[in-house]
Amino acid sequence: MSQHELNAAGTMKLMLLEALRDRRIDDDEKQKILALSERLGLKKSEVEEMLREAATQKDTTASPRQFDARALFSSACELAMQDGVLTEDERRHLFALKETLNIQDDWYSEQMQLLAKRCSSPADDLDEADLTAADLVGFEPAPLVAAIIANIEKIIVGKTEVIRQILTAAIANSHALLEDVPGTGKTMLARALAASIDCTFKRVQFTPDLLPMDVSGTMIYNPASSTFSFKRGPIFTNIFLADEINRATPRTQSSLLEVMEERQVSVDGAAFPIPPVFFVLATQNPVEQHGTYPLPEAQLDRFLLKLSMGYPERSQERDMLNAHMGGNPINSIRPVVNRRQFRLLQFHVREKVLVGPEVLDYILALAEALRYHHDLVLGPSPRASIALMNAVRAWAVINGRNFVIPDDVKKLAAPVFAHRLVLQPQAIVKRIPAAKIVEEVLNTVAVPVSKTRQNAENR
Repeated sequence: MSQHELNAAGTMKLMLLEALRDRRIDDDEKQKILALSERLGLKKSEVEEMLREAATQKDTTASPRQFDARALFSSACELAMQDGVLTEDERRHLFALKETLNIQDDWYSEQMQLLAKRCSSPADDLDEADLTAADLVGFEPAPLVAAIIANIEKIIVGKTEVIRQILTAAIANSHALLEDVPGTGKTMLARALAASIDCTFKRVQFTPDLLPMDVSGTMIYNPASSTFSFKRGPIFTNIFLADEINRATPRTQSSLLEVMEERQVSVDGAAFPIPPVFFVLATQNPVEQHGTYPLPEAQLDRFLLKLSMGYPERSQERDMLNAHMGGNPINSIRPVVNRRQFRLLQFHVREKVLVGPEVLDYILALAEALRYHHDLVLGPSPRASIALMNAVRAWAVINGRNFVIPDDVKKLAAPVFAHRLVLQPQAIVKRIPAAKIVEEVLNTVAVPVSKTRQNAENR
């Protein structure tokens, strides 16, 4: 236990120090102390010992004042956040204080949300927060990217382009949707990525009876302490595989909306942050549609890319068979980068990769052309344009550059835009793929001459 953790004894000590602010403890304060000791599970002898200790530690130079419940609760919050981790025990102790002091629900919820934003739940993520430009001095992303790709290719054979695009979505700090038939390696790809960057990995098989709380978590009542504590769901991980996401009901699908966009889970007025490294890889089967619920546009819009694995070539599949003769090769790969290095990759994309004005105009021209295309009811939104900009910046890093060129936009326009488009009925009847419409627009919009390379070299 950390020396800065808000434990039961520390919570009671804060209570006693606050009660002694006016140099005495009245009957109302005694009732509060007794009530808090019961909620914290402390013995009477322990409380008496703490009272004697608090009496010797009180500040006799400070001006006496009345008992201030909010000041006491704020002091408890400050102690809880000192180590940067908000544990379930600390939440329980703060809730016990809230109930004992009769603090208003609205103010309590506001304080807990602020506390949650300033704390990171997993202790091993503490050193990954608050990166600065100084952390990028001398940082070289190319060796890390090459190491991750090479490590994944030990498991996923012959799918270098898909691996590069999945890694693009991950270092762009976004998410990806894989649509393909079962058995093509979608789950194995997610596991290999998690193993390569030393991340936690969780998989949930989406089914019609899956509930939102099965994904995000729920509040659990503890009869021993008469308090509720939050039990985290599988979404609290680094890489989350939502297998066959279209088999879950819209209610469960929508439970991913907040966590994918806001990077937090809200339950009973409290916000619980997820780890800094967070990547959702969802899959769906395009062949079997019985008993499925198509993802709505709002959900599809949360995915940076929509990709397909496809079948491997014969020689590549032979290599896979040989690799599996000695067991599952996923058990043999080891991490090649740690989470902090991966966070630096993401930070490098955001801070160091240049997008010239001519490339921005090219992205806008493509989006505008699609919005007025005769085969589309709905073209790409401004969020889609932002997504394409973020994707090409990450793609530039994958290709060893710190600047974006128009070819990057051409490469990723279809994976980023296609799943966000809504086709006209006649286009659906003709079975015109959305990706084909994007390719058609790419052939009609003039490609600019990039000047970003020179600007990047002069930087």
